[in-house]
Amino acid sequence: MTKSSEGSNKKFILIANTSKYLFHYRFLLIEKLNMEFNKIIILAPLDKYTRELKNIVHFKEWVLNSSKDYDLLELISSFKQLFFSIKSIKPYLVHCHTLKPNLLISIVNFFFGINTVISFAGLGKLSTSKGIENNLIKMILRIIYFFSIYEIKYLFLLEKNFRRVKFIFQNPLDMEFFLKSVNVKFNKNLFYLIPGSGVPDKYFKSIKKNSLKASKKSEFIYCARLLKSKGIELFISLANHFKESKFIIYGDLDPKSSDSLTSKEISCYKNMNKNLIFKGEVKDPLLNHNNNYSIFVIPSLYGEGLPRGILEAMSLKIPVVASQKSCVGLFDKTNLFIISDNKLSSYIKQIDSILKKRNNEGFNDFLISNRNLIIDNYKESIIVKNTIDLYRSFSWSFEN
Repeated sequence: MTKSSEGSNKKFILIANTSKYLFHYRFLLIEKLNMEFNKIIILAPLDKYTRELKNIVHFKEWVLNSSKDYDLLELISSFKQLFFSIKSIKPYLVHCHTLKPNLLISIVNFFFGINTVISFAGLGKLSTSKGIENNLIKMILRIIYFFSIYEIKYLFLLEKNFRRVKFIFQNPLDMEFFLKSVNVKFNKNLFYLIPGSGVPDKYFKSIKKNSLKASKKSEFIYCARLLKSKGIELFISLANHFKESKFIIYGDLDPKSSDSLTSKEISCYKNMNKNLIFKGEVKDPLLNHNNNYSIFVIPSLYGEGLPRGILEAMSLKIPVVASQKSCVGLFDKTNLFIISDNKLSSYIKQIDSILKKRNNEGFNDFLISNRNLIIDNYKESIIVKNTIDLYRSFSWSFEN
């Protein structure tokens, strides 16, 4: 693939609320863009993944204090920095991820009329809330939509311009919530369903058996931030019931969130549950996990976009026990073992059922079918291709 002669003269910006997000979920996209587009710029807060991004692309720090939530003064400060960065860079196209950056970039680009792709990587806890918080998320989505479809013209006149914006949703439930919140109908040229960021090819090269043979004890795995809304407490409760099995927890505390476990709570859980193993944040935890007889549990009630852990587990032929919420309208009982009521007793019953089925002849066929589903629909290369195809739908196109 050669760089486009036209594209090489145009600047392209990727934005997110953390460097970590772009490193973990948009790395292949950045690599592909770099192959044909030599002016890629990242705008994101600094974290331990910033250096990795700087090795492959131009990086510009953007201060966005997530611990302040929607504190007005913090938002104004972040908005001002973003405004002047966009004004200085003069990009042709901006692809923005996550809710708060989406809000700010929609307003900034309203003034400059810049082509904008807005990705909703899940709507978080606000989408599952009620009352004032639910009204807040709907108001935010309406603001994003309004400033995205309008642009300011000469003498401060407003003009609709649907051609300069595209909205990406990772699952159909978020898209439906958005359409209802802003009271608009689906438009295939405006709203796109691109499920998550995809599974890297290295997951399909794994030779792990994951057959759950009766001669081996199962291990249960949790992969996520240690948030109560992501089901960490329920997972720990399962460890109390299945005391003979190991319960492996991959993920870190989130000191910026009041929903997170604390270090003190973890110490207490370790003392109470000898079969609990806290591994912290580990790169590719499912891929590098050594046990071939694992069960992945995702009891999340968080507003997920598309939990990549589900895709990774299915690609490795690991059975998945999931809350209804975490299935995000993309999976059903033909793919996962789904818990509709999120009760501990229901998880226990479903896991007991899996342990009985694991020696059945059809169980491995079930796991192979899941793996093939991911290969055909959720490979990272497929997601990247679909995303770049969306970029091409603007008036300027990449050349092959």
